[in-house]
Amino acid sequence: MGNDSLLTWLNNVFTKEGYIPSSYEGLRPEEKILAEKITDLCNKAGNYENRSKVYLQALNRTEGFYEVSIRALSALIKVGKLGEEARDVNTLCKNTLEVFSQELEFENCSLMLKDPDGEHLLLMAGRGRGDRYLTRAWEKGRRIKIGEGIAGQVAKTGEYIFVSDVTKDSRFTNFKMKVNVTSLLSVPLKSENEIIGVINFSHPLLEAFDENRINLMLLLSNFVGQMITLTGLHNKIANWNETLKKEVQGKTRELVKKNRELQKIAVSDPFTGLYNRRFFSTRLEEEFSRAIRYHEHFSLLILDIDNLKPINDTYGHLAGDRVIKGLARVLKKLGRKGDVIARIGGDEFGYVLIEAHKRDAHKFATRIKESLAMAKFSGLDLNPTVSIGIARSTLKGLKRYQDIYKAADDALYVEKKKKKIPGLLGSSTPKKQ
Repeated sequence: MGNDSLLTWLNNVFTKEGYIPSSYEGLRPEEKILAEKITDLCNKAGNYENRSKVYLQALNRTEGFYEVSIRALSALIKVGKLGEEARDVNTLCKNTLEVFSQELEFENCSLMLKDPDGEHLLLMAGRGRGDRYLTRAWEKGRRIKIGEGIAGQVAKTGEYIFVSDVTKDSRFTNFKMKVNVTSLLSVPLKSENEIIGVINFSHPLLEAFDENRINLMLLLSNFVGQMITLTGLHNKIANWNETLKKEVQGKTRELVKKNRELQKIAVSDPFTGLYNRRFFSTRLEEEFSRAIRYHEHFSLLILDIDNLKPINDTYGHLAGDRVIKGLARVLKKLGRKGDVIARIGGDEFGYVLIEAHKRDAHKFATRIKESLAMAKFSGLDLNPTVSIGIARSTLKGLKRYQDIYKAADDALYVEKKKKKIPGLLGSSTPKKQ
């Protein structure tokens, strides 16, 4: 390459199309060393660029899911309002799909309900981009037999079906409408355990529905099924007697009960029945803010089972589970109205003791230990014990609720270190105000 060998190599490597690897042939030794460093830096830059693309794609997918979730929640609220206002099932079906089309931006969606004979699905409403369902090719009232086609199979089994490419699925039934369908998601409409119909979501692109979107559609379809059922009952109420009013009230109570159960599940630890860590953190923050603002102080107890590992190792994890549940029962039994009890980790528990001074908190901790010592665990020769760290909201230097949590956790650590001293309770070292 001569004296200009390195310049020529650089021109070959860095082109308008980007970086292109090139041979080091013709380069002098010192030029070759420089060229190798340039190549190494370019390779690293390429790797960083590829990683950045992967991270950006993951971030875009996450943002996309959050956006769809918010839209789904908005659709849920609007459909709920439709259910309150509509007294006609046909209108509810039509308006529901209009909400789905606007909020969730589906290419096409259609809603089918079971015929009174229970053997066919009746096309009640359809909605799509550009109002394709308003053309003459689409006619409300078209029917398919339950068990036939994709929608018929969903109505028969009660399980959703997703087809990434309907052209390769013999079950797909085309109504010969001016609607381009490639991927199809068919979801059952249910009222309790009864299948009342099907909602179909379609798109002209392949693989248009990912797992997150499918789960959201299942949630929406369950709610729509309940709304359709309630609307149908309202229609009957308009023509029938007071007996049907009681049935509506029963359905409403069931919905309220399910909502309460969902709310309870959201804040509860399923293993012990106590509150979970998320709810405990929220309540601890509230109580800490109240203590700062109104000087209504409290004590925080953090509890941890001392010898759970030896119990698990000696008697098995089922025995350890019984001990965890046993401590939960002790806390429930001793708990006062207004206090907050939660399982915040594997064998770690939290207790917000409302309006309790330091001496009261220590007495309460002693009662917990004594009650656990008196509890009977069949098949265990090794008695479970518990360490308890205590912190009071009057401690100096507490600025956030996390600070009092750390103070109680530090006190727990101190007690565990001193556990060989009988009767010693954990206590935070900062002085009171």
